[in-house]
Amino acid sequence: MDYFHETIKVPEQFLAWVYLQSENCITDVKKHWHRSLEISYIIKGSCLFEINGHELEAHPHDILLINSCDIHGCHTNYHSESEMLSIIFPYSFLIAVFPTFNNYRYIVEPSSDAYNKLESAFAEIYPIFRNRSQLPLYQLKLNSFFYEILYILFSECKAPKLVPHSIKSQKHIERCTEIIDYIDNHYMEPLSLEMLADVFSLSKEHLSRTFKTYMDTTFKKYLTSIRVHHAYQDLMDTDLSILQIALDNGFSDARAFSSTFYSYYGETPLKYRKNSKESDISHQKRAYLRTHGFL
Repeated sequence: MDYFHETIKVPEQFLAWVYLQSENCITDVKKHWHRSLEISYIIKGSCLFEINGHELEAHPHDILLINSCDIHGCHTNYHSESEMLSIIFPYSFLIAVFPTFNNYRYIVEPSSDAYNKLESAFAEIYPIFRNRSQLPLYQLKLNSFFYEILYILFSECKAPKLVPHSIKSQKHIERCTEIIDYIDNHYMEPLSLEMLADVFSLSKEHLSRTFKTYMDTTFKKYLTSIRVHHAYQDLMDTDLSILQIALDNGFSDARAFSSTFYSYYGETPLKYRKNSKESDISHQKRAYLRTHGFL
């Protein structure tokens, strides 16, 4: 299988993940899938997308919408002055604000009123995000646009779900989402491959193959990534001790947590907490890119 599952982690104070592809110096994004909703706007240059096996080249003023569980990737040549702004809405937030989110696909028709509204929103978001270091309250303004974008998508862009491009792949991805949901709700508890296999009436071997084939990882690595993600939030948003954060998020002790955290972020939890208070969102952006293999 030549695609993998991506876990979306949103920085604190934000409702969604927003980034400029050129700013991050990423030219190739391998095919992957996630439960989140992703929308991109081409500002200049071009970008070659592959979505569910279909290739398309996007140009300035084009809007690309990636639905939940779509298998997608892209290539951009930044030597030719390209710029693309992308926003990823995490699945947990989508379900919270629109409980029937999974009942639809979302399609943005070119030249439609919805398309024009979305383009206007991106036209305002771009300068705000690009100049964010000079705008102390830029997070609040961006969050207001995130709500506006979702309102447009949910009220004007809903469509019945289509027959999946690959029934077999879609069925496995749906099973993966069930497994992911269970881990997301039980990561803080003692959890093993054997226990998870029992819950879903699968053999350990079959469950292990499912992770490797459709998520390009192992059960242990995925569970650890989820625990680190939630521990990260506690580290940034609370004054809890390192030991308490470790125990609250499924780690056996502070030493195990610190060692794992260091392997993800290149710093101990204490040092990372201290540095993050002295820096801006770029510190978190570098950490995200590091953990997702871009740096």
